[in-house]
Amino acid sequence: MSYLNFKTQFQNYLEEIRPDLSIQSRKLYANQLNKIFLNNNLNDFNIFKFITRLVNKAKREKDLNFILLDGSNQSKNQRLSAVRSLLEANKASLDVKKYNNLYKLLTEVGDELRNQITSKAGTNIKTENEEKNMTVTWNELNEFAENYKPDITNLNGMRNYLILNLMLNNYEEKDGLKYYVVLRVIEYASLYVWINRRPPPDNKQNYLYLHRNELYIQHSKTTGGIRRVGNTTTNQRSVATYPLNKKIKEFVLLYIKKMKIKNNEPLFLNDKQTKQIDITYYSKILKELLIKFGDNMNSTMLRKIYENREIDANLNANEKHELSKQADHSLGIAETYYKKI
Repeated sequence: MSYLNFKTQFQNYLEEIRPDLSIQSRKLYANQLNKIFLNNNLNDFNIFKFITRLVNKAKREKDLNFILLDGSNQSKNQRLSAVRSLLEANKASLDVKKYNNLYKLLTEVGDELRNQITSKAGTNIKTENEEKNMTVTWNELNEFAENYKPDITNLNGMRNYLILNLMLNNYEEKDGLKYYVVLRVIEYASLYVWINRRPPPDNKQNYLYLHRNELYIQHSKTTGGIRRVGNTTTNQRSVATYPLNKKIKEFVLLYIKKMKIKNNEPLFLNDKQTKQIDITYYSKILKELLIKFGDNMNSTMLRKIYENREIDANLNANEKHELSKQADHSLGIAETYYKKI
């Protein structure tokens, strides 16, 4: 059986035991479980045999190196979370002491890994790649997006103008302060057009909700499913909404007319206008459009540039909170992961 078949089977199993997880999360967990499965010399796909081997090795070896493997702390933490899902789903079939032993190790090692991740991120030191790409300012990127001249006779040129301005120049202005919407590729690439007055359907898709002038996000890192806090889990919000700049909306309406996009059809299509672009292709377009500013201008890099812009030192707590909210994270996340020196 091939490597890809193992990933597919893990993904199908996760869909069965963890329907609360997003599709992207199940894909991520399946990839990590596949690596652990193969590293533990299992040839036939058998979940119970797999989890039994893990609980037995944990009891015998008293560490989780056979689960952690190599790579970054983030990857190791993902592997622990993925194994925890399998362990919890098979609890009734396992020896109680062995189950408790592995669960305790998963919790202890996971807590330590997350502390290391936070500690390292909190140092805020730029990587070599960030040093090269974070010399550009947020204002420079805004100006580039706003002044990009689309050829309205060229559908791909119009599409690229929208990609740039949704990523870099979509903001809501209040009391002279611009609150920029700075999301990730997954939210933008998967947008569908919703023209009806009634809200979009509850179907985990992301919409450009034109009647309300907003982005209606049901599929992202922070919507749907659950999140774990320590040993407990909590439901994430099902929908997040973000404003759509009126100037961008005007261009969207022109674009929709030119593209002949109907209600509940994807906003961004490939160069031949035959199907919706995926995340990889969207990222490729973005990097090509911004190549003059660096060779790795992805959405994460743009969010880092945004969080490291100069802001008014006199902003109050509510204003700072709203700025972070429109970037789909908290002030703590901004300080820990995005602020750099």
